[in-house]
Amino acid sequence: MNDKLTKILKIIAVTGIVTAGAVSIAKSGMFKEMLQKLKQKMKHENDKERMILIAKKIDMDIKNTERRTSPLYHERNQEKYDNMDWNTPCENN
Repeated sequence: MNDKLTKILKIIAVTGIVTAGAVSIAKSGMFKEMLQKLKQKMKHENDKERMILIAKKIDMDIKNTERRTSPLYHERNQEKYDNMDWNTPCENN
């Protein structure tokens, strides 16, 4: 019985020490600084991801523009233009 009581008291003492350490760290400025650095790091990573997405979008726009200005695209449009029926009158409603 005395041995069980000693074990329980040791567990309570260790738990108290750990809790006191956690509370002291939480109240210290070091913990706040760590959280602020982590927040800035996460914001920086989000900015990087956003910049990568913007770069991909710009790259896609450039490729689409190149595709629209390619000679093949121009030839297709010219064929459509040449094949249009120009004898039909335009009706304005």
